[in-house]
Amino acid sequence: MKSLFTLLFLCLSSLSFSQTDCKFLKNCELKYDDGNTGTVIIKDNKHVESFENGKYFIKSDLKWVNDCEYNATLTEATLPDFPFKPGVVMNVKFEKIEGNVITGTGSIEGNKFPVRFVRVK
Repeated sequence: MKSLFTLLFLCLSSLSFSQTDCKFLKNCELKYDDGNTGTVIIKDNKHVESFENGKYFIKSDLKWVNDCEYNATLTEATLPDFPFKPGVVMNVKFEKIEGNVITGTGSIEGNKFPVRFVRVK
């Protein structure tokens, strides 16, 4: 019985770890999984979202809280009617990774919203 419990614990622990192994997020390319045409490129502490084949962009500096969470400080945006100004901070926490689909929660100025991306690179 003890061996069964130990085996079950190890299996569940490894399953949980694989769903939250976010190290690749510090150097990746993502696209929105909601029909949005935007792409996101993260390279270490830099974050760039581009829209309409690079015509518009949003740039942020990142401070990583841990491998699965960062605070993005907006530095520049050319997206028309974008409601946020440079200096605003958005927190993003990735909570689940299934294959190439990454989901989590974003929050900005007290408003929380779901995030869902597909890993491109």
